[in-house]
Amino acid sequence: MKPFTFQQGKNVWQASTAPSLVHAYAPVNLGSNPELAHLVRGIRAATKDDPLTHVGDEWFHIALYQLSVKGAAEVTAAERKALAAELKGQMETVAPFTITVGSALAYGTGIVFDLGPDGPLNELRTAATRAFEAVLGSEATSYETGVLHLTESYATAEVGLDHYHQIHRRLRRVRPSHAPLRIDTVALVDVVANDAEKTITWETWKTIPLGAESPA
Repeated sequence: MKPFTFQQGKNVWQASTAPSLVHAYAPVNLGSNPELAHLVRGIRAATKDDPLTHVGDEWFHIALYQLSVKGAAEVTAAERKALAAELKGQMETVAPFTITVGSALAYGTGIVFDLGPDGPLNELRTAATRAFEAVLGSEATSYETGVLHLTESYATAEVGLDHYHQIHRRLRRVRPSHAPLRIDTVALVDVVANDAEKTITWETWKTIPLGAESPA
């Protein structure tokens, strides 16, 4: 395991040139998902002495899209308005859904929760991508979200193989190892990465519910 490095597209995120970047997130509310909150507390307790920065309760998220070709400050008011409108339209086609979070996995640069099933998550990511491409084009990002996941912590120092295996064993002892998570909103956010502290924070531009609105 080695220290996590935040990415802008396929490159290292340079805060000096892009202090913040626009993302689409599925925000995760631990208060509304008590079983997941219990699982998170168990993972934190099991790894409290390891070189990890645990994600704060209010900052849990599933990353769906990153606008990597320009910083948030370069997004015009018209683009911002258009993105919010297009995301709203795209999300009307995606019904709220529940997924399973877990198991927790010791990763190369931290700890992540696996998520499943993939189908509804991939549908959500595709809808978010369509919204950005409709407004900014298909070249607006080079960021690869890969298999969607929920980050629990970012590594702050390198650990050897034996230590890594110890972390893995402690994670497996956390029970229950899975929890449900309800996904019912997407957020258009302006994200700041602090590489020194290994934290992600953001300002929410727009929160958009999933599914079509019920008729009056």
